[in-house]
Amino acid sequence: MCGIVAYIGKKHQALGFLLDSLKSLEYRGYDSSGIAILEPQEQIKVLKSKGKLPNLFEKITHKKLSGHIGIGHTRWATQGKPSDQNAHPHTSKDKKVAIVHNGIINNYAEIKEFLIAEQKELEFISETDSEVIAHLLSYFLAKSQNLKEALRKVTSQLKGSYAICAISKDEPDKIVLATYQTPLVIGFNSDQELFCASDSAALLKYTNRIIRLNNLEIAELKIDGSYQIYDQNDQVILNPKIQVLPNQSFLLDKLGYKHFLLKEIHEQPGIIREILNSYLNEEDQIYFPHLKKELLTEVKRITILGCGSAYYAGLVGKFIFEELSGLPTEICFSSEFTAREKVINQDTLVIAVSQSGETADTLLAVRQALEKNARLLALTNRAESTLAALAEENTLLIKAGIEVSVAATKSFTAQITCLYLLAIYLAEKQENNSTEKLKELKIKLKTVPHWLDQILGRGKDYRKTIIDYCHKKAFVFLGRGINYPIALEAALKLKEITYIQATGYASGEMKHGPIATIDQEVPTLSILTQKQNQHKVLHNAIEAKTRGAPSLGLLSDEDWVLASEFEKVLYVPSIHCDLLTPFVSVLPLQLIAYYLAEYLGKDVDQPRNLAKSVTVE
Repeated sequence: MCGIVAYIGKKHQALGFLLDSLKSLEYRGYDSSGIAILEPQEQIKVLKSKGKLPNLFEKITHKKLSGHIGIGHTRWATQGKPSDQNAHPHTSKDKKVAIVHNGIINNYAEIKEFLIAEQKELEFISETDSEVIAHLLSYFLAKSQNLKEALRKVTSQLKGSYAICAISKDEPDKIVLATYQTPLVIGFNSDQELFCASDSAALLKYTNRIIRLNNLEIAELKIDGSYQIYDQNDQVILNPKIQVLPNQSFLLDKLGYKHFLLKEIHEQPGIIREILNSYLNEEDQIYFPHLKKELLTEVKRITILGCGSAYYAGLVGKFIFEELSGLPTEICFSSEFTAREKVINQDTLVIAVSQSGETADTLLAVRQALEKNARLLALTNRAESTLAALAEENTLLIKAGIEVSVAATKSFTAQITCLYLLAIYLAEKQENNSTEKLKELKIKLKTVPHWLDQILGRGKDYRKTIIDYCHKKAFVFLGRGINYPIALEAALKLKEITYIQATGYASGEMKHGPIATIDQEVPTLSILTQKQNQHKVLHNAIEAKTRGAPSLGLLSDEDWVLASEFEKVLYVPSIHCDLLTPFVSVLPLQLIAYYLAEYLGKDVDQPRNLAKSVTVE
């Protein structure tokens, strides 16, 4: 969601880093932005603006800003509408303190009431919960005369989640940081420059060495390049763990594509090849070198946690785990996990799926599962994430690289690829399936990138087919069995980037109520790529067509004889493996969502109201 960046060092002006790194965080989604720079005259200059970064850049061009210490922020509104006043940074009344904050302060109303009682003239100029942090920090700073100690006292009063960066004109040589259940990393280089960000992607251009702050830690960064990190007992942490990031800065380039989303759709065959090369050896044996052996031994049941596209990937996982290994598997929205935690124990394998590894609902659910002694496997794209830290070495990286577009595409197929490998591996260990069948499935899985390359070559055909439906009021996607999750994912993609209302259904459920919404303004797209129950999906599609709905079909090439039942058809290669049809089903549906959004002139990579990493509950 919101993005934090900060710079302190003698070599460069802070402004360049702040603007550059804020731009690199645009992919996370935001609706306002701002910076605060501690100028040589020891004045804090704050500039902020509603809307996209060009609005902020326009304000900056008319100002002379200099200084070697600065903080910046991109905000995604949670408390208070998008506006200049609600944008970060926030300052104290005397302008001596400026802060940026990610997270949610649940007791902000009580703190606000306290501050107003203590300082009768105090006025709050924003609608945010974050502003109370600036005023509370100023309050404690007046009493302690020490910025770090004041921040410690502030965090002791906060209930909720937070990542905070703060500067003060009274201590013009430092930045102080604090975090609880919200990511924050420190970066450093050989030039004695120090950086801070809520997402390590913001630092890739400047350093690949970071330190991740843990819950309740406070850090003090100084302009001479030194730093101290303190634990919750205010003891200095000696030799904090340093992580070295892979060089992925090239992934922040569109490489000639019009949008990051289109680029990322086209990256999927290569990513799946990379995953298979990493976890499947030349003898077609699956191996996960970083997972503890006991993690996947004598598992009795599986619980998959996820949100949004990660949840739908997990739903595909449920089908394949139960089909291949026979293990009872439940899929749970992370935000609903509290209601299910009683069925978790030490024999339960909890698979937490999160592209960023920072999804707040998923992290909370994981912590609850760990309290029940569940086995945890993290499925994430970010080795340096909080989720990976919670799982320790039991992390399976999906190897999708940085996904810039807010709407998940390549991370979705990377997640389901890893889930297929896990399911096959467990089936081999459980000996609940024939060896030959599993061997054949692994061979088939290695051909998936080839199928996807073929589908990408049909993009122009998909675009021509779907543009005729660009002004329809809603879409319905129908699927059965393992393609039901793909219907849900297709509807989500269309909603996210076109803003057209879309719904995915298990096709047999249409006649149990939803068919009442069908008319000529609601196209129905039926997924018939699998042979099992194909005739049932076709029958449900005909029911919708009979009610006047424009009818579209997603068919394998060999099923062309069914095309007469549809107004328009999208064709995919015939793969002769029902269990792997989610791969060939989802890619054309990602493409048609993209083509509709692009044709309608939508902000494809940064849809309104959405954030890439949802770091608040």
